[in-house]
Amino acid sequence: MKPQILILGSTHYHEMFNERDPSNSFLKSLQTLRDSLSTFQPTDICIEIEEKNQDEIDEHYQSYDKNRFYKYESYDLGFYLGKKNGIKSIRAVDWMENDQNQNGISDAVEWAEQHDPEFMNRLTDLQNFHNQLGAAENIYDATLKLNHPENYKRDQELYGHMMLLGDKWEMSIPWLAWWYKRNMIMVNNITRNLKDDSRVIMIVGAGHIYILKQLLESSGKFDVKTFHDWEENR
Repeated sequence: MKPQILILGSTHYHEMFNERDPSNSFLKSLQTLRDSLSTFQPTDICIEIEEKNQDEIDEHYQSYDKNRFYKYESYDLGFYLGKKNGIKSIRAVDWMENDQNQNGISDAVEWAEQHDPEFMNRLTDLQNFHNQLGAAENIYDATLKLNHPENYKRDQELYGHMMLLGDKWEMSIPWLAWWYKRNMIMVNNITRNLKDDSRVIMIVGAGHIYILKQLLESSGKFDVKTFHDWEENR
């Protein structure tokens, strides 16, 4: 038996509801999503918040109110599932420190605007797709679409294409190296101290699905699935 890890790629709720509150239909579909995830019977919940903020997360988890919508998927999904499944602590596993000599992504995009229209078309199509789902009233359906293999393959190809941008490697590689480092650190944190019967849900922005899945599967030590996989087979 291997530890099971369920990757839930999500929209960021604080971006969806920056200037509005959720409708009743959204909240109803959120409960459908929660109920589905609860059938996984998680023993651990990991969230996309920096590990250094664990003490703050512990405090917020203790005061969590399941009847409140926090506009934050780490709370509205992670905390809810943790309380429902009797999990003592929600684990913050992200890392966001700036590395020396790390360029931002903007340099690569500015170069592509002038030299690589194919990359820009890919980027625009992906942004439009995420914007469309970000306005969805049915968050269960939107999350299912985000976790479909067709979607995270597009993310994978976009980052693979980004690796080729620039007149010299310093244009795109430093940021991509940081991106891979960030996700490898998350994998190390997610998998620490797991038991053979551990069942982990990792709640993370949808852009991380492909790389976390790839990295978690690479050791052969974990049974890894996405939310779409889980719904398709349960």
